[in-house]
Amino acid sequence: MKFRFKPLLFLFIAVAMAGMFTGCSDDDENGPNGGKPMVSYVRVTRPESSDSLLTKAGQGSMVAIIGQNLQGARQLWFNDQQAALNPTYITNTSIITRVPANIPGNITNKMKIIFSNGDSLIHDFVVDISEPLVSGMMSEYVNTGEVTTIVGDYFYEPLTVTFTGGVEGEIVSVEDDVIEVRVPEGAEPGPITVATNFGVTESDFWFRDNRNIIASFDGTTNGLWHGPDYIKSSDPAIPNINGKFIRVNRDLGAWAWFEMYVGPANSDVALETRNIPAAALANPGDYEIKFEILTLDPLTGAEVKMYMGPNMADERGTNYTWKPNVDTKGQWETVSIPFDDFYTANQKFAYNPEGYGVSFHFSGPLAVKANFAIDNMRVVPKTLD
Repeated sequence: MKFRFKPLLFLFIAVAMAGMFTGCSDDDENGPNGGKPMVSYVRVTRPESSDSLLTKAGQGSMVAIIGQNLQGARQLWFNDQQAALNPTYITNTSIITRVPANIPGNITNKMKIIFSNGDSLIHDFVVDISEPLVSGMMSEYVNTGEVTTIVGDYFYEPLTVTFTGGVEGEIVSVEDDVIEVRVPEGAEPGPITVATNFGVTESDFWFRDNRNIIASFDGTTNGLWHGPDYIKSSDPAIPNINGKFIRVNRDLGAWAWFEMYVGPANSDVALETRNIPAAALANPGDYEIKFEILTLDPLTGAEVKMYMGPNMADERGTNYTWKPNVDTKGQWETVSIPFDDFYTANQKFAYNPEGYGVSFHFSGPLAVKANFAIDNMRVVPKTLD
């Protein structure tokens, strides 16, 4: 049996199809949303977290703006700060960009996209402006009235720096990641606090940190093998920051053995080495050795052997090697050594509340101009990153 389209049936089908086309919306003729740009949502850019939608993001965060008809984007603003746009990361349905790190002068909590035809689109979005990040100080020991340098990030003016003791320092200069502040009368050992309009942060480290001092060089020197030879109360080229300090000014040849601070466990050194807390030996990764150093010549190529333990005379050949490569240009600076590395190299000596012997000596393959001072050696909780 042959099948034939009858004229009436064909006409019906044609009209029905025409009705389908004429019934299409403007979205189908001009694209989604009638060809007008729209933002559906903002999300993070990590594929494994693509379902994490955002209504706010921190400065410098990478975000993906998802929507329709976005290919004509030419400018993107968060508050009054313009974000960088890369044509490679602009498509019809997405824009990938980084939230500007600069602080806005006018906070609107809006994101604005400007397109090639001059049209614009505004979407609610909050830039989460960071509270101060306080990473450290160039020197944790600075005399009253002198200027100290605090390093970190998100230091937005106006700001204040408050020392333990409740006194504020005079702000000398501010950059996004550096504050110079004059140490006020009444500043006490303890954390410092930096406050801006966007938050308040207390430092993990202490200013004039007096915890767990293991070598202040301020006590008597009975039993030290070199006596007081390198412990000085003053020096014409080096300002005091906390009493006496180790002072060395020697030309050392390759593999010269020069001991600058050495004493057995039954000498006065143990009066301070006993300050190492038991918790540091139980959890050495949570602690660090800190001290202040000032160099008048670059201390490059040096190897300083650091022994600590119960039997200095026989065991000091087993030690931690510190390779400083330091040039402070005549200023005191704070340096740190991971206590875990130091403790492991010294064979993880057992805790002894009576203290330990020490030997800090130079011995290395290169000749060294050793012209420096050291003070305030301590074992303290590690500063958080």
